[in-house]
Parts: sequence; C-alpha cells; structure tokens
Amino acid sequence: MCGIAGEMCWKGGKPSGADWGRIAGLMERRGPDDEGIWSSPEEACTFAFRRLAILDLSPSGHQPMLSEDGRYALVFNGEIYNFRELRSRLEASQHTFRSSGDSEVVLRALMEWGADALERFNGMFALAFHDREEHRLLIARDHAGIKPLYYLETPEGVAFASQYDQILAHPWRNDLPVSPEALALYLRLAYVPAPYAILQGSHMLEPGCWREYRGDGSVRQGTHYRFPVHPSPSLRGEEAYEAVDAAVTAAVERQLVSDVPVAAFLSGGIDSPLVTAKMRSITGNPIEAFTIGTGDDASDESADAAQYARELGVKQVIEHASPEQALEMLDDVMTACSEPFGDYSIFPTMLVSRLAARDYKVILSGDGGDELFWGYTKRATQLIGEAPGFRFPHWLRTLHWGAKRLGLGNASHVHKRYSSVGHWQREKHTHLKEASLQAIFPHLPVWPADFSLFDYNGWQRDEVAGWLRWNELQSHLPMVLLKVDRASMFHSLEVRVPLLDREVISVAARVDWRSCLDLEQGVGKIPLRRSLRRHTSYQTSGKRGFSVPMDQWLRGALRPIFEECLLERNELLGLELDRSALRRIFDSHLKGERNLAWGLWPLLSLALWERRHFR
Repeated sequence: MCGIAGEMCWKGGKPSGADWGRIAGLMERRGPDDEGIWSSPEEACTFAFRRLAILDLSPSGHQPMLSEDGRYALVFNGEIYNFRELRSRLEASQHTFRSSGDSEVVLRALMEWGADALERFNGMFALAFHDREEHRLLIARDHAGIKPLYYLETPEGVAFASQYDQILAHPWRNDLPVSPEALALYLRLAYVPAPYAILQGSHMLEPGCWREYRGDGSVRQGTHYRFPVHPSPSLRGEEAYEAVDAAVTAAVERQLVSDVPVAAFLSGGIDSPLVTAKMRSITGNPIEAFTIGTGDDASDESADAAQYARELGVKQVIEHASPEQALEMLDDVMTACSEPFGDYSIFPTMLVSRLAARDYKVILSGDGGDELFWGYTKRATQLIGEAPGFRFPHWLRTLHWGAKRLGLGNASHVHKRYSSVGHWQREKHTHLKEASLQAIFPHLPVWPADFSLFDYNGWQRDEVAGWLRWNELQSHLPMVLLKVDRASMFHSLEVRVPLLDREVISVAARVDWRSCLDLEQGVGKIPLRRSLRRHTSYQTSGKRGFSVPMDQWLRGALRPIFEECLLERNELLGLELDRSALRRIFDSHLKGERNLAWGLWPLLSLALWERRHFR
C-alpha cells in the first residue's frame, strides 16, 4: 500500500518544474516506510512514490520500479491478491524475478500483456506504467474503485496523483477555475463522483477504467471491468448461500497474505463480523478486532460488536467517540480530505483507523456487503416493493382519482412524488432538498447534463432490483471507499475489503435478489447472514450504520465553527451564498424542529476544505 504521483509531458514539451519532494511529502502518511522519485533521462516523465511496506519488506520492493533495460517504469499503489498465480504464468514465459512481492508481478504483467493485464488482477490498485521507447503512459484503477487516482490534462502534458492536494500543488493547475459540474454534484451528493473533480481539467479515474497517453497528446480510454446492470441470476436458495460462503472464505484467505500481522474492524452489523469470523476460522489463531462506540443509542454498535467478539473468541479493542473529539479531530479530518467530502461517518472511521494503526499496518473490513447483497433495506424494500406502480405515466399517478383507479391507494405517495425509479433513488442520495439548496445558493449550478447515473425509468421488479444494486455500487459505494481510503491512509493503515474480491462480486452477480432480500420482513444480505450463522448464534437484524451524533455536535461543539465559516460570508467557492436563508435552515436544526445534520455538515466541510486546501 502506497501513494503515487507523476507527470508525462507531450513531445517537445518541458517538464512542469514541480517540486516533487514536496508533492511526495504530501502523501507521506500513505507511505512512511520509503520514498522514491524517478525521471526518465529526457525528463519527459517523472514518477514519485511513498511506500507502506506490506509484502516483501526488503529494498527489492522499492519503487518506482524499472525493468532491467530501463525501458519500463512502474508506480503502483495497492495489493494484487492473486500475484503468485500470475507470477507462475510469467515465469513460464521466461520472466525472472528479483523480488518476492506483487509490485514486480504488476510490472512484468504489463510488460507482457499491456492493458490486457488489468483484467487478470484480483486486488485493489491505482497504477502508472511508462514505456520510454514508445513515449506512452498508462494509468489504471481497480475494478471496484477501492484505491483513488486523480489526473489533470493540460496542453503541456498529463499529471496524476493518489491525493487531490497533490494535483492542487502541481504547477499545471495554476489558474484553473472551479468546475460548476463538480460543485453541483458535491452540493447535492456530498462528494464528487468520478470522473469529475473540483477543478476544471482535473478528473478522478473511474473504477475499472484505464487511460493511455501518447507523446503526441492522443488518448485512449478503456474498461477492464464493469459490473453488469442486469445480470441473469443463476443461483438461488441453498445453492446461492453455499456459493457465497465459499467465495467469501476464499477471498478472506487470499487477503490474509501479508508479511506483517493482520487484524480486523468489527462493527455490530453483519459484514465485518463475518469477515472477522472467517479470519478466525482460517487462521485458527487469536484475532484482534477494533471497534468505535459513540455513546449515542441511534448509532452506537459497540455493545453488539462486543457480543460478536465474545462468541467468535477474538480480542476486541474499543474506543468511544465524544463531542470534544469532534473539535480535536477536525483539522485531521480536513487534512485527510484533500478533495471536498461531506460524509461525517469519516469521524469514526478516522478514530478506528487511528486505534488500529497503533499496532497494525493491515486491517480487513466488511465494506461492500450492503451494496452487493441489497443491505440498504429501507431503500430496497420500498423501491422494489412499489416498483410496479411506476409503470403508469407520472401525470396519472399524481391525480387522486387516477391513483385510486390504478389500485395504488394510500400507498401511492412514492409514485405521486417521483417521476421515475431513478428520480426516487437520486432524491434518497441528495443531502439537502433542492428547494433549500436553491434558497441558500441563488445561482445554484444545475445537475450536469452528462451525469446519467440516476437516469432510469423501469418498473418491473426484477429489473428494478438489478438496477438498484448496480446504482448502489456506482453511487454510494464509491463514497464509502473514498472515506475509508482517506481515513485509513492518514494513519498509514492498509484496509482490505474481501467482500469486494473479484470472485465474491462474480458470485454475487449471479444470485437472485429474492435470495438476498425478504421484502415482507425487511431483511437483506441473507447469504451473508446465513454464512455468519455458521460461526455464531448471535446476529443483529436492524441497520444503524457507522456514524456519529452529528446533529448534536452541530448544536454544540461545532456550532461556533459553523456560524463563523458559513454565516459570516456571502460566497462559497465563488458561488453566491444567501446567509439569511442558511440562517433560517440552521436555526430550524438548532431548535430541534428538524435534524438537518446530513445536509448541513457537507456545507461546513466544504467551507473548511476551501480554507485548508484551496485558499
């Protein structure tokens, strides 16, 4: 696990003159164990690297990594869990290895197969691969988007980085304006989804994608993995449960490969207890697991996690978050979030990462289970259950007599309020209502015309269920993975996600949604629940999420900061801000009339990001 950055100039161009020591230093927390900076002899390409040593702790794992003849260079952030199998194939093709880790396997796989090597990798990664002879640069990101990768395209060349503050520190970003499209998305979704980024000309590479640049400035883009929108289910009932259990077991075993000790995150839900149980079963050794409590009934899962720990026989380490810690952590949170980010569950994620990093470099987590197996049951049961009602024209659904005649009755409020399934799902992911945003920002930028993530008007249950899972994987999961990457790497901690292993995803894509979600009982992730039941009799049914009582924090410890950062200004990132409108909304929250923390924190986070990184 590491951090990478670099640039390639077009033919005839001059290097940017970037301070690569400073740019590499910005990602020191991602890789405190080693640093490397390399430039091609003609300085057409420069790579910077920071290393967190997990596999092959010797100097032979140093990067940037070069081929023997100096033609090829690689910087690689992540882990390839099937690297031993790939190494055997490459050795059969006469490749010889100087190291025992996965980085050299990636280098030689790209030398042997080019971009086609990417679909062979089962792991998490962001990488850049340079061919000096052909003046060619390949950048790529893993199938699920577990590791981030930003890039900046300019008339002089292309730059890339693991962290967005490295893009901000690069000379080629000078005078670039804020992207209205990215700002529009952030204000609604509380993060900037790929391929957008907050400055015009900069982007985040999309999951499962690669881009190849030639010296003449030409670009090719391709996809090495894409989750299907409507896969054909072939696994149901017991067959599905057995297949999922076997895939999860194999994934956990693969991801336990490490030259340093491995521990686990443990919540009170289903996913991380399952991963922890598999770790305990596979290794047969004591496992240490880390949990954060909040002291808030609505969000604290530490008691459930403690019960799991007792039944599984693992050593649990618990730390409780407090309102005082919100102030203490604020600077760290904003430093970690080098691009605007408004999900306040980053606070407990930062806390649990700090706790684990005292003794470990590698942690396994349960991220991905909710998105793959219909775990967000409130959204899934309502939308799938009422999907047939969307078959009729919206104008007819909005009329009382029309709804009654169609047999929708009093339960038709969903069909009356939303024009389509996609519109409904988009609203569920929007943090502040459109009317409130328009009141706060009189010139609110509109949704980007090319942003089609929520464009869907199906109504058949099977198709809606498939689209809903795909959408959660494309819209919600990227925010979760960005949060985990930023919080964990700030504390030099590698977090692995076995439930997003290529094999687990492949099996999940074949499972019928009815074998995952009970509409009547409102219970999701049934295959994971069945798998967990093999290891423990204890199991929680509800979902509280990994969160903190931000509503209370905004009424208390964070109130003065909110008022200073937002209620004493007339603009935010150059966008006109109506202070009186925001004051009314904030007062409604302070009085307890509504809990608006989900919408207010992203605004405060954006203002703090602007102060910390942009200005």
